[in-house]
Amino acid sequence: MRFEQVIGHHELGAKLRAGAQAGRVAHAQLFNGPEGSGALALALAYARYLHCSDPADADACGSCLSCIQYDTLQHPDLHWSFPFFKKDGSDHSLSQSFQAPWRERILQGTYFGQEEWLAAIGADRKQLYISVQEAVELNRKLGLKAFAGGWKVLILWLPEAMRIDTANKMLKLIEEPTDRTVMLFVSEQANQLLATIRSRVQMIQVPRIGMDDAVEGLKFWFGVGEEEARDLLQVTDGNIVRAVRMRGEEGADKDYQLFVAWMRACYTNDAITTVELSDDFVKGGREAMKRFIRYALHMIRQCIVGNYGAQSLVRLTESEREFTTKFAPFIHHGNVLEMQEVLEHAHRDIAGNVNGKLIFMDISARLNILLRKPATTVLSQSQ
Repeated sequence: MRFEQVIGHHELGAKLRAGAQAGRVAHAQLFNGPEGSGALALALAYARYLHCSDPADADACGSCLSCIQYDTLQHPDLHWSFPFFKKDGSDHSLSQSFQAPWRERILQGTYFGQEEWLAAIGADRKQLYISVQEAVELNRKLGLKAFAGGWKVLILWLPEAMRIDTANKMLKLIEEPTDRTVMLFVSEQANQLLATIRSRVQMIQVPRIGMDDAVEGLKFWFGVGEEEARDLLQVTDGNIVRAVRMRGEEGADKDYQLFVAWMRACYTNDAITTVELSDDFVKGGREAMKRFIRYALHMIRQCIVGNYGAQSLVRLTESEREFTTKFAPFIHHGNVLEMQEVLEHAHRDIAGNVNGKLIFMDISARLNILLRKPATTVLSQSQ
């Protein structure tokens, strides 16, 4: 990945290169941007630029030994870390056994998210994390001398997956960096990191890609026609990863179908259907449950946005719009905040390994009450 291959973010790329040319390279940097913003692509292009033997103002040269090694992700001083799961029978919880599939996934393209990574390593029913043993191993690796005599670069994807003990180990490395070491953290939710880590890194905010750049990126890298690209990006609010996922994933509307059936069962208090739907809810494992809850939150928010007349801000597919035409009136100022709180609490419980069926049945009962709550409740209480 070179800067010329990064979709959009031309000004941000220029600032990174200018800093490198002037010798202003912070030892710990946090690229924070939502899924589909291209933060990982930007970090990889920056790492390549730092290692390039003959960088130009606009980009890495593309022909030196370092750049050739980057073409296959074989540079000896480029280190990777990312969320993974502990394999059965393994004595250590390290990313080492996942490095090969990680490189394969990166070489396919850097515009992907957790769902694609889960699929790549066959971990659909696993919860990914970054272990304290991984942090200890990174400390060891970065403490060694650089093979090529220049920078040692670590790219750590999704640091919010670090547990507290892991984060504390990484904090020590951030506070006491080894010589010529650059750590590039690539996050989608930096607010979930320890405040002590956020305060010790150089924050680089990576915004969503502009519509025109995103369209060109989908056309060039994924072979999507312009009209289809604009439609996908409109629905996904410029999220390239989700746009590609919607286009190519078989059964991409499963969450939508489950949500529709669930809301109908909640409103009618259909306990039999709710129990049956709970099996679909837990079928894909913890990450799939979390994804569905996020989707439910998305649908609730889109309903309230549409109810307040901001139709230009609504991000829904044609089938979703058809459903919300009838469903949106049941989402209003009298229940939307409580519904959001119920779903967010459920998401935290799932992440904490609480039984998925119990969570689903509990929030179903709560939503049954909230969906029947009149819009005038809040107003009458405040008078």
